[in-house]
Amino acid sequence: MGFSIVDLKEHNIWALFVRPEFEGKGIGKELHRLMMDWYFELTKAPVWLGTSPNTRAEEFYTRQGWKKVGLVNKGEVKFEMSYGDWVNR
Repeated sequence: MGFSIVDLKEHNIWALFVRPEFEGKGIGKELHRLMMDWYFELTKAPVWLGTSPNTRAEEFYTRQGWKKVGLVNKGEVKFEMSYGDWVNR
């Protein structure tokens, strides 16, 4: 249905995808929760990700509590999440 990839060395979310036929069913939100809980069980270091601006992905991460902190990778929106922000969301 979907997958995610987290780089613990670079503290980066590399991917979070849900197959189109499973979108809108809460699977992405649950996968995101599981991924973030797992990440913060292993480290308390802030984590970041980049995504294209003005997309559903940008809206998704904003709704999940990520903070926009600038741009990265040729114009992608850079988001960050701290351990404190995650547990207090």
